[in-house]
Amino acid sequence: MAERDVSTSDTFYSESPIVEDVIPPFFNTTFSTHRVSPLFIGAQSLDQTRLDLLAHRLRDTLVGDVVRGIQIGLESLETPSGQVGPLRYVKFRWFSPSDVLGDREVLDDAPDRARGEAGEGSDKGLWVEIRHENAAYVALLLPGYTNLHQHSSVKPSDWAMRPGRTVTDNSLDEARFLHLPLLLLRMPQPLKHVIGDWLSTTFDCRVSKLSLGTKTLVNVWEGWIETMGLSNKGPDFVVTLAFNAPLRDGEGALNSDSDSDAEETIEPGLRNISVAIAPHDLRRFLRTGERLRPEVSDTPTLWEKDARERRRLAGGNIDDGWAWQTASSNGDQPFTTALGRYLQHHLALKLFHPSVRIIQISCGGFVLAQSRLKILRRGDLTDDLSRAAWMFATQLGGRIRGDELPSVLPAGVP
Repeated sequence: MAERDVSTSDTFYSESPIVEDVIPPFFNTTFSTHRVSPLFIGAQSLDQTRLDLLAHRLRDTLVGDVVRGIQIGLESLETPSGQVGPLRYVKFRWFSPSDVLGDREVLDDAPDRARGEAGEGSDKGLWVEIRHENAAYVALLLPGYTNLHQHSSVKPSDWAMRPGRTVTDNSLDEARFLHLPLLLLRMPQPLKHVIGDWLSTTFDCRVSKLSLGTKTLVNVWEGWIETMGLSNKGPDFVVTLAFNAPLRDGEGALNSDSDSDAEETIEPGLRNISVAIAPHDLRRFLRTGERLRPEVSDTPTLWEKDARERRRLAGGNIDDGWAWQTASSNGDQPFTTALGRYLQHHLALKLFHPSVRIIQISCGGFVLAQSRLKILRRGDLTDDLSRAAWMFATQLGGRIRGDELPSVLPAGVP
């Protein structure tokens, strides 16, 4: 019986004996993206002895101990325990992101999108490994890498109201918190809820899904072109578009029950469109986008002049809306600019309308969706791939940092 090739598979199931990894998995693995508020660790340092104790407590939770009067074991979460086998161990370990993404010295000649530094002075990650007999689940907590040119002078802690506190008091408070805002999970959905609740309870933090929008997806793709280039071989480049355009009835009113006081979620009339481009045509789009000049509308519409209207049309995700792409910044996204012109000319589809958003991009090197990412690696880790991996970390960190600042428009403003 021939051995199964798992070099590019994101599955953790294996028929062979499991060998303990030295560094956490990252490439060829599909992760869901989440964000975590600062973890409260108290006055005691989070050394390996304390990590071992935390791992033991998490293991007690997973094997079915009673927590807050509720039995939470893997069987109750509909996890296929017969396939994964019994739980062998749970481990917490520190790791250096450079061991996973590659040496950061390769960023010396990298594009601006790839360069970044760790926020809050932290440059190490936390690796949580849940190992069963036939499967392993992973949680990675990473520092918030942000672009050097996108730093804000306002920190989240500056917005906190602390009457009577001095600067020294604030610095002591910050020492009790650990800033690892990016959480990547590779595990079944029921187990994700358990890990999120456990982290929230143990470290007094908030865990939520990190929804990646149009801005992040476009910047990652354009950054990938700058670091890895474009290949004329391999699978098609596929971009999936969605629309914030609710379906209306025959009288022009939104389909809703006027007698109900409950707020209803209105599904869009057109769910999504996938646009596939052959690899040998990608460079033509890039060359065309580099030559295009910004379009100037003679009769601008309301949303082009009103930021509030753009925000309303874009929806609730602050990462959507295209307001960040001005006429002066079109040169930073030449491929996307050319794609927008092409769709408008051939399909009369205005890509840069606030109601149009990009929800997934896939190519021969990665797949990135609203809450999911996977970076492929074939063979050894090259310098170009290392730059691209750091670019991913920087863009995701910038996405998290963008949510920390107060929104210009409060939620619910029409």
